[in-house]
Parts: sequence; structure tokens; C-alpha cells
Amino acid sequence: MCPGSLRAHRFLEPPPKPTCTDTTSHGLPSIHKRGYAGAVLTDLVQIRQLTEMHRADTLAFQRHLAAHHYPDGPFRILARTVEQQIDCTACANCCRQTRVSLSEAEIATIARYLEIESSEVVRQYTIPDADNSSARVLRHSKDGCVFLDGNLCMVYEARPRACQEFPHLSVSTRSLGSRMSSVFRRAGFCPIVYNVLESYKKLIGYHPHPH
Repeated sequence: MCPGSLRAHRFLEPPPKPTCTDTTSHGLPSIHKRGYAGAVLTDLVQIRQLTEMHRADTLAFQRHLAAHHYPDGPFRILARTVEQQIDCTACANCCRQTRVSLSEAEIATIARYLEIESSEVVRQYTIPDADNSSARVLRHSKDGCVFLDGNLCMVYEARPRACQEFPHLSVSTRSLGSRMSSVFRRAGFCPIVYNVLESYKKLIGYHPHPH
């Protein structure tokens, strides 16, 4: 079965609507009350340019978060709020910019969905992981993931967990502090991450120091 014959599905399901009061349990102002997750920026070129332009400020903000240990709850609520405002089928940049590792169970899930053998999924749609010769990652071309058709995932209902949870802001079981570097690396290509971080600055009252 070739990728062109696969079924296309919407790329990302909308997350459940968050609920907020005037203040959070940690004393931070309510996200909705103060409008911290207002209008979002989705232009990928502009996001990349702004990220590069403010690289020093971003590094300073990352250090600020690492030093102050803010609670994860308000951040996750903000992330869900921003996710609701962004249509991933109009972007799908994560499918072009990231590499997805597959477990044996995920390979089997894709195989059942495509009604082929797991060995065929491995042969047609994966390559060895450059960092782990015993692991497999989804094939990529200049247009992105092998299962990307336009901006839609052709195996959406069987997509790997890494794809289901991307950008790993509102659903990850790991703390923000433990994955700070990876979150900030995604800000330049993912509108959700970029807008969450910009809104979070307002939520916690962060102001960059003048150079």
C-alpha cells in the first residue's frame, strides 16, 4: 500500500475546554479573567523571525523559569487555552520539523490500521534511528513525515503517542522544569509553543531586562 492510498484524518483533536476562576490555586491571576491567552500569532515565517530576533531574551526567560520554579498547573491550563485557538490542520509544521520514534507496539498499531504486516510498516515507512540503531523512526522527505498528506495525517487514528501529545505542553506527565530546553526549542516552529510562552510571560509578570 502506498502513502497516496491511505485515509486522511484531521491532524489534531480539540482539547477539553479548561476551567478557570479569578485566581489560580497558586495565587496567579486567572488566564481568562486577565485575557493572557488572547489573539494568537500563527504566521510561521513571523514566528521564526521573532524567535531568532529575541534569542537572547528567550534564553533569559528560560533561565528565569529554571530559577523560580513556578507551578505547572497554570501553565498547563494556559497551554490548553492556546491549543483551542490554533487549527493544527492549517499548520502541520511539527510533521515537517520533528522526527518520530516508534515502539514495536506503535508499529503494530499502524500495521493493523493499514491492514498490513508490521514488517511492511517497518520496510515502507520507517528508517533506523540515527541515535539508536535498534530503534526505528518514521521516514521523512523534503515535504515532511511519510504519512503527511498536505496538512493531514493519513494514519491519524493510529498515530504514535509522540504525535498525539505534541507539543507536550498540556498533557505531559513530566514537569515543565525537567523539559525546559525541549519546550523552548519548539517555539521557533510551533505556533502553540510560541504563543504559550509569550502568554506565560504576561501571566507571571515577567519583563525582560534591558540590554
